[in-house]
Amino acid sequence: MKTYNWTDLNAAARRIALARPEQRSDPALQVAVRAIVDDVRSRGWEALVQQATRLDGEAPTRVAVAPIAAEARRTLSADQIEAIELAARNIETFHAGSLPQDHVVETLPGLTVRKIWRAIDRVGLYIPGGKTPLFSTLLMLAIPARAAGVAEIVVATPPRPGGGLDPVIALAAELCEIDAIWTVGGAQAIAALAFGAGDIPAAAKICGPGNAWVAEAKNYVASLPGGAAIDMPAGPSELMVIADDSADPTTVAADLLSQAEHDPTAQVLLATPSKALADAVEREVSAQAATLPRAEIAEASLAHARFVITADLKDAAEVANLYAPEHLSLAVAQPEDLLGGIRNAGAIFAGRLASETFGDYLAGSSHVLPTDGAARAWSGVSAYTFLKAISVQTVTAEAAVRIAGPAAALARLEGLEAHARSADARLAVAAGSNAAPPPFPSPSGRGVKEVAEALARPEILALPPFDIAAQANEAFGPDAIKLDANENPFAPLSEGALAAGLNRYPEPQPARLKKAMAALYGVAPDNLIVTRGADDAIDILIRAFCRPALDAVSICTPTFSAYGHFAKLQGARLIEAKLDANFDFDADAFLDTVRHEPSLKLAFICAPNNPTGNLVDPADVLRVADALPNTLIVLDEAYLEFSETPSLAEEAIRRPNLAILKTLSKAFGLAGARIGALLGNPDLIAIAARALPPYPLPSLSIEAALAALSPSRRPIHLERIARIKADRDRLAGEFARAPIVNAVRSGGGNFLFLEVDDPAALAKKLNGLGIRARFRPNAAPGGVRITIGTDAENDAALAAFGVPANDSPARRGEVVRDTKETKIAVAVDLDRPAPRKIDTGIPFYDHMLDQIAAHAGFSLILSCEGDLEIDAHHSVEDCAIAFGTALSRALADRRGIGRFGFSLPMDETEAHVLIDLSGRPYSVFEGTFEASHIGDYPTEMTRHVFRSLADSLGAAIHVRVQGENDHHKTEACFKAFGRALRQAVGREGDRDAMPSTKGVL
Repeated sequence: MKTYNWTDLNAAARRIALARPEQRSDPALQVAVRAIVDDVRSRGWEALVQQATRLDGEAPTRVAVAPIAAEARRTLSADQIEAIELAARNIETFHAGSLPQDHVVETLPGLTVRKIWRAIDRVGLYIPGGKTPLFSTLLMLAIPARAAGVAEIVVATPPRPGGGLDPVIALAAELCEIDAIWTVGGAQAIAALAFGAGDIPAAAKICGPGNAWVAEAKNYVASLPGGAAIDMPAGPSELMVIADDSADPTTVAADLLSQAEHDPTAQVLLATPSKALADAVEREVSAQAATLPRAEIAEASLAHARFVITADLKDAAEVANLYAPEHLSLAVAQPEDLLGGIRNAGAIFAGRLASETFGDYLAGSSHVLPTDGAARAWSGVSAYTFLKAISVQTVTAEAAVRIAGPAAALARLEGLEAHARSADARLAVAAGSNAAPPPFPSPSGRGVKEVAEALARPEILALPPFDIAAQANEAFGPDAIKLDANENPFAPLSEGALAAGLNRYPEPQPARLKKAMAALYGVAPDNLIVTRGADDAIDILIRAFCRPALDAVSICTPTFSAYGHFAKLQGARLIEAKLDANFDFDADAFLDTVRHEPSLKLAFICAPNNPTGNLVDPADVLRVADALPNTLIVLDEAYLEFSETPSLAEEAIRRPNLAILKTLSKAFGLAGARIGALLGNPDLIAIAARALPPYPLPSLSIEAALAALSPSRRPIHLERIARIKADRDRLAGEFARAPIVNAVRSGGGNFLFLEVDDPAALAKKLNGLGIRARFRPNAAPGGVRITIGTDAENDAALAAFGVPANDSPARRGEVVRDTKETKIAVAVDLDRPAPRKIDTGIPFYDHMLDQIAAHAGFSLILSCEGDLEIDAHHSVEDCAIAFGTALSRALADRRGIGRFGFSLPMDETEAHVLIDLSGRPYSVFEGTFEASHIGDYPTEMTRHVFRSLADSLGAAIHVRVQGENDHHKTEACFKAFGRALRQAVGREGDRDAMPSTKGVL
């Protein structure tokens, strides 16, 4: 027995103190068990007989219990029989009284969800036998199964050493109303119960403990296709006792030995704040063990015993929660006070008079309990073990109308279109239709495919799908030997990671990119084709649906010029409907203009509008689509991310005549990659795709888009969008002060639309300054569109318009860092306190980085995808490198900063952090940590974090920390560093001054 003082142990030592005996299966045993199970599974009864004869010494036999039970009644004493019957009655009383009840919940008006309970049809019970047949286990399993209503119970137990069925087990079976038992044991019995053999039927679930062969067999059959479920993972028995000064050492020692005598690998523990009690119990255990019939087994078990001295009973309860014992005895004066703090245990025996032995036999609850820490998640056997909960939904017409739309939206968000259509179909049924509704009801009464084919050019419909490369990829996979496309087999003579694979044609519709973009826009991949920017989507739509000179395209002017350009290129007629005097979309005026055009195939609506930025109400777009069932409404959402208007992508994928244009050029900064998308219902998408060239997307663009859409990049994109919107609103006021500006429009785009007095003079001035702007005289006589740029670009534009530049340029830094182990994106803004969003995958490290930003008073967004399944090392170090690099970029030439900084006390801890933002990296770290980890954060990495920050930031960083608590010490280092940064990066008097007597850092 080993004794530990809990308060003196660090986290690693505590884990060692509570370690269980090594329980791993012998590989040879594992192989042997699987061979037995596989043999019985494949050859059935013949194999079972052979294996049982070899291992049990006799063939499996179905033994009627009545004659043998009668023998037991003759040979057992009256007291013994009465005890067994008392145990059976108590077990039945408890489990019959604890059966779950069906219940009903109305989650919404008309939407009722019921939970109903049904018994498992057939269960198999394994009862350990041999020298010590556990008749009590049969009671503990069969009676709860009967209480649950199981129709058929199949029982197997090893034959006695002399052969046949043990009489006491037969008596227990009779009390459980079981007529016969199969005498077969070990792995072969588990295989027969799981898969059936001869007259032994296959069970849906197998319950009961056993030796290592049985435990391994149960785990194995549960892992096989069609195998039986099992009650729980099984292992050697274990008991933990929590005791205080009031406990009786003799009783506590007896309890510990009651489990130690089970098995040499059983484990017993005592947790107590009383060292005197622990010493007394240890003496009692030694004295009592010597007199036990199974003393040798108990002594072997006691080698694994642990005595833990805790500060108080609350600490002892936490030890129990960490260990999660099979049996937990509360030998304390006030057990109810302690009970509320226990979260993990198989069974609890509360009070000095509650014996684990009572629970083993006749308290009423089952003694088949989770071991080996499984009590953290598993329950012991009960009536619930033999029941299944089934949910039943009842939906009224009112509820169907209420939930069909949200249900379809959620399904499409997960890319499950068939699910969404199933929800949509209920709307018509709820409205009283007896016929099944079309998949996508349309105002014209036609289905989606009919509408798409009616709109398409006949020449397009006559074309077969032109996607040879995609078909090959689908048939052979990406690792095929590619001798079909006349490519050069050698890599290009260029360097860099992006050059990889450039000798091969790219996928026409790259599956990974389609999936990523579909997830971005909340649709299924079949609802989307990837195009060379949104411009390409405009082109293919007009080519797919408009016949030259016959069909018409409408636009709402002033708007994006590409709509008219591609319409004229195809020879389609162009119908211009004017926006109103404020450049707003007037749905009624638009319909009045185009309603009587018989061959209007496409109607383009730009929302937000380019170049004016005006928003368009989604309800107006849907009203137009309903009013023009024979026209495809194309909604261009290129700038939607910069507005608060919701996307109509969800409507487009269910309507026959609505399509959406998307682009990664604006919000995701990929204008040079030329990646866009067309969204719509699958039939429309399939027809439009026929107009695509065979290889529309360059490999480099595909890789750039996939990198930009990586989850680690999303927080930075969102922050950039928010920054652009804020700059747009700020610049609108600044440009309004310009003497040459008459009007400023700030809508939903990443640009402003200005009206100026003398556009020719302004154009000449901007050209001379090297500033490019887009003049739009077709929208307004002095119309000019200004895109929101960087801080420096925005200041240059303001200056050209006669508005003084900002005296305090923003200090921002962004870094994207990809390695084999990590993908990291960081954004720092030294002049804003928020937002702060950190996700490294290591919660404690997230908190520490947040403490730096919070105490330094700046905004930090950091996201990391790392190989945490291997180790946290790479993520911690690489995040520090990227963070330091972003800080360095935000500081730029470091003019006007304080340069130096600080020390910080925290509880018992004192941390000193000194910083010099000199540009010369140097790191000193003085301090040690006892714990290896705080959560998932390795404390040894703290030193590396500050070294990496020093190197990447270009700073001298000196850290000295001392204290008693590793958590406090680590947190103090990061907080003090943040405080030091606040002082060092803060601006001082002369903002152009270099903080160095040398005039240079």
